[in-house]
Amino acid sequence: MSTTDHELDQLREAVALLQQENEQLKRAHGLDQREPQQQQMEALVAGRTEELQRINEQLRREIQDREQAEEIARQHQERLAHVARINTVGEMASGLAHEINQPLAAIATYTQGCLHRLRKTGNDPEKLVPILEQIIVQAQRAATIVQHLRNFVTKGKPHREPTDITQVVRRAVSLVRGEILSNEIELDIIQDASLPLVIADAIQVEQVLLNLLRNAIDALAEIPEGRRELKIMLDCCENREISVAISDTGPGFSDDTRDKLSSPFFSTKPEGMGLGLAISTTIIEDHGGRLTHEVNDAGGATFRFTLPTNGRRGT
Repeated sequence: MSTTDHELDQLREAVALLQQENEQLKRAHGLDQREPQQQQMEALVAGRTEELQRINEQLRREIQDREQAEEIARQHQERLAHVARINTVGEMASGLAHEINQPLAAIATYTQGCLHRLRKTGNDPEKLVPILEQIIVQAQRAATIVQHLRNFVTKGKPHREPTDITQVVRRAVSLVRGEILSNEIELDIIQDASLPLVIADAIQVEQVLLNLLRNAIDALAEIPEGRRELKIMLDCCENREISVAISDTGPGFSDDTRDKLSSPFFSTKPEGMGLGLAISTTIIEDHGGRLTHEVNDAGGATFRFTLPTNGRRGT
């Protein structure tokens, strides 16, 4: 061992000796003797601190579990809404075929006209321009319908943005126009001159509109022709909300049915899934609005939903 190591050992021994003497002096003068009340208080504080740490850890786990449960519920709701949209499109297949067939039939007619003129000798090609322009318009119309259907059934995360509710209503009506015409229903859209934008997911709101419109169309099918009226009313409420009401002159519903309409798996249709109104209610409430229904005094029913213009419920 070198001299330096020897000196370090001596210093360690000296420090240890000083510490022992310091402890002996404390005991001799009673410096380590704390009052019994102080000892009890320190023990109580230590116990409470440990208890609080345990409670905080439990709360952290509960919050984490709740957030996971809410995320699972949200994903389940999105999947359910997607299935409902696909089911809706399947039920509307006949009307959609009619809607797409119109521009296709127009294209065929215009094309035949072009061929007929081309076969004639001495025909001015400039006369074909308006016809060809109409072909383009009808092709774009058909493409728009198909693209809109694709967007409607595509599974994706909700996306909220400033939305013109009037345009959403028009798109929804375009998808059921075939059913409205085939059932000889008189449609009337009434709206304020200028409506503010709403913060909404346009596809989800359109899903609600389609469900309410198709329910009204089904109800009107039970009414004799000539009395089938469907009104869509859009107005702005005083509490910074937009109201959309769909009113029909159908048979309405009973008080017993009224209480069950928004319940999952309840349907007045033999082949119905019973999810349309339940999903619609969830979508509207998730947007900060409300979905209500009532029987009209003159017969029929009115379903009304509200959407706040700022994405939250008005106060």
